[in-house]
Amino acid sequence: MASLVSTFHDAAVSPEAWPEALKALTDAAGVAGAALIISNKRTGNVDEAYFFGLSAGFKSDYIRQYAALDPYSPLLDGSWIKLSECLPDSMLRKSEWYNDFVLTCGVRDILGTRLVDTPNHFVIFGIHQQIGRDFCDRVDSVVNLAGVPLKHAAWRHIERLSSSRSFDESQPEVLAERNRFYFHVDNGSRYPDETGLIFSSPDDAMAHAFVIARELAQDSGWHGFSILVTDDRGQEISRVRIGR
Repeated sequence: MASLVSTFHDAAVSPEAWPEALKALTDAAGVAGAALIISNKRTGNVDEAYFFGLSAGFKSDYIRQYAALDPYSPLLDGSWIKLSECLPDSMLRKSEWYNDFVLTCGVRDILGTRLVDTPNHFVIFGIHQQIGRDFCDRVDSVVNLAGVPLKHAAWRHIERLSSSRSFDESQPEVLAERNRFYFHVDNGSRYPDETGLIFSSPDDAMAHAFVIARELAQDSGWHGFSILVTDDRGQEISRVRIGR
């Protein structure tokens, strides 16, 4: 289990580690696959996706066609919800997404959640079980153990995505005047931010920390944690508590 949590710490640092993290989770939970999907609220499109297991060969089909037909993803919030328990069989039997995508992948059921929800993006995560099998108790144990580092990794991915786009749109002479700040998640043991984000001042970085804390506070699992802001020398700028 420690190695599973470590893979999500790796994914928080580098997006190239997501496939290994998905593999580690499916192995630990005894399921047939998993998927992380990052959707753009402004365009309505999937910006990025990582699929592992039964559905891996169908990722492009989902992005190109079935994401727009997916009735399950909009129902996901910060809790873990089973597809089989939130949509009736009568609806699924008529769903092109379910019949031509989910069943075609060989997937019987999905346990999913919305990991991150910002003004521009949301990130959903699904654990897949194959046809002919049910989710076992191991899945709940894995979700409880890996839930926090999984959400942290997804949050850092969104921050990198937003930061890179802002960087591309900015003028080089303006960027030269900016500073890089780091947003660590801390509750005694730290989930370190090793990439950071660029802001023009410490005040702007502190304001961003409050935004992160407010978003994470919607999930009680983050309460008691703090967002620790440091500069590029490791000096503490601010600490913002998540929740009350």
